[in-house]
Amino acid sequence: MMNKPLHCPFCGGEPYEESYDRLIIIGCKKCNYHMSFHGYVQSEINTGVPVIYIGGKVSDHEWHDKDAHKKAVEAWNRRYHEG
Repeated sequence: MMNKPLHCPFCGGEPYEESYDRLIIIGCKKCNYHMSFHGYVQSEINTGVPVIYIGGKVSDHEWHDKDAHKKAVEAWNRRYHEG
């Protein structure tokens, strides 16, 4: 799969991306349809890589998912193959 969001399947509009520590949003600039996904810092999915905070403190309940963006784009692009 591509690592870039495809255009909106509803209106053909150009996609946009917003990324935060715990949230990734991919949406359409034209019709404002959007989807939210787990960000790079997750508390629900243990990737085995703990988050290390400033000062070296290691989290015991949050993990870093280096593939979060890839997973979000794949989920957004999958809509073209559903239905």
